Order: sequence, then structure tokens, then C-alpha cells
Amino acid sequence: MQVEPVMTQLRTMGIGEVKTGEPLSRHTSFRIGGPAAVFVEPDTLGGVVEVLNSVRDQQLPYFIIGQGTNILVSDQGVDAVVISTARGLRQIEVEPPVMRAGSGVLLTKLCRVAERAGLAGLEFAISIPGTLGGALVMNAGAHGGSMVEVVDSVLVWDAISGVRRIAADDVQFQYRQSRFMHNPWIALEATLRLKSGDPAEIRAKMHHNMDYRRKSQPVGEPNAGSIFKNPLPDYAGRLIEAIGAKGWREGDAAVSDLHANFIINQGQARAVDVLNLMRRIRRRVFQETGIVLKPEIRWIGPGEGGADTTWENLWYEEGEGLREP
Repeated sequence: MQVEPVMTQLRTMGIGEVKTGEPLSRHTSFRIGGPAAVFVEPDTLGGVVEVLNSVRDQQLPYFIIGQGTNILVSDQGVDAVVISTARGLRQIEVEPPVMRAGSGVLLTKLCRVAERAGLAGLEFAISIPGTLGGALVMNAGAHGGSMVEVVDSVLVWDAISGVRRIAADDVQFQYRQSRFMHNPWIALEATLRLKSGDPAEIRAKMHHNMDYRRKSQPVGEPNAGSIFKNPLPDYAGRLIEAIGAKGWREGDAAVSDLHANFIINQGQARAVDVLNLMRRIRRRVFQETGIVLKPEIRWIGPGEGGADTTWENLWYEEGEGLREP
């Protein structure tokens, strides 16, 4: 991608900050990731849509980033226009029992607003790091709840129709995935349908969920959340702990001693360190149980916004891939 013409075009639009070579390690919860060819942070929802329309018209590769949770960005960076939702998609409107929020809103903030409004249903999300947008893409869940239970509709952008609203059924939520993972759609805003509740009871549930997370997950260390999906009805963390992987290291990437399905960055971990550690875990679990663990985090690297670089390709590039039995 020729960076200068793209930079010039975006800057003339006056939609927000535009940079080149921005380290994505500054924008991911893992604190890992090489530079973005172009990094743009629009100030408004309209600005986000303008950038999306521009990259579509110019047929440029692009990637949307919120808080950078649940992703592992290549050390080589991303040869694409990386669009941050941190400023432009953080609006919240409350009309009980409905809430409308931009996909750049932090889940923790959304939960607190719901609590103050006496709206129940989001208590499960208080312990999930990241933004509403990421939660929609992954159908994020915890403590027995997930996004599918509260989403009424989603405002999306797609390259053909532009901005439109779709019903929750059209998102096709499933366990830790949605249609957003298979379609080039961008979630801009979601309408959530909640229930009236006692703010004190809502607050107590949130406190319980946060306390559980602090005791069971490495909250204070850079990580990307759960690394592998649970191979239901079993749990990835149990399988990984059973093979004795707690404390395994590759460079500065290490399996958490607190929760085996978390990999933490103990300093200067690289994406390749995490990838190699995931490969070791995946191979050993398969050898001992016959179960192929599937990543819950997303790989972001060459091909994002265009021809996808899949996890399976990454495994096979190193000759360590495992197909489904």
C-alpha cells in the first residue's frame, strides 16, 4: 500500500488524528504488535463512516480496532488502514428498558451506566475487558451470560449497502462467534434490550463477578483474555492445566499460573512467542486427549481486510498444524 497518498487523502477529510507507523502494541491489551501502515482515529461516528467509505472506494485493506482485546497482532505489523473506534464510537443513550451505545464504548462503562439507570441484564459483562464492538463480534460472555441475550439490533456498515440496521437474529450469534467474523461488516452501534431492576442488586452481582475475575484471572498483567475456546462440554483451562502447562514460556510470553487458558506478556513478548506457545499447548493437548483446541483470540496480520491469514495457515507454515480429527 502506498502510504503517502492515503495519508494525504485522510488528512484532507479532517475527521481526526492520522498517523503512519503507529505501533499497535500501544493499542492492544497484550501490548504486542508491529506498526500500522496508516492509523486513523476519527472523532465521530460520521468520521468513522467517512473513512470506511474512503478505504472501500480506494480498495484499501483496513482493520477496525477498539481496545485491542482478544487479538494478537503480527510483529510485522499491518499493511493496512487501521481505524480506531476509541473516540468516534463512544456515545451512550438510555431510554429504559433500552440502551443504545457505540461500539467503541468500554463494556465496564456500559455496565455502570446500566446500573445507575436500574437496568439489569448486563451484569455478566462487567468482568469482560474491551469494547462493545469486540463483544458483538465474539458474542462475548461470562458468568453464564452472553451478548446474544441482550442485543436487540446492530447498526452496521458494509461495503455494498453502507450503513444499515440489522436485527439480532441476522447477526447469527453462536458460542464465541457471530456473522461479523465471516462477513465484511463493521458494527457501529448496538441497541440493547434490558430489564428493570434494583440498582443495589445489580451492583451486588457486578461486584461478585468482578471479585471472581480478580481471584481467577491475571487481571493486572498484559493479556488478551482466554486464548482458546472451550471444547464444550469441557474447558480449555482444565485441559491445559492437566498437561502441566502452567508456567510454560516462550520468550517473555508465559502461561499464567492463575488461569491456564491465559497467556501473559511478562515484558517484551512478541507475537511469534505467543504463537509458538499456543502451538506447544495445542500439540500437547491433542497428543494426550485427541482434542484440537481452537483459538478464541483473532490473529491480525498480513491479509486483514483482504485475503485472510487464518490460524490454520499459521500452524501449517511452521509444519505444526493439526486438522480436525
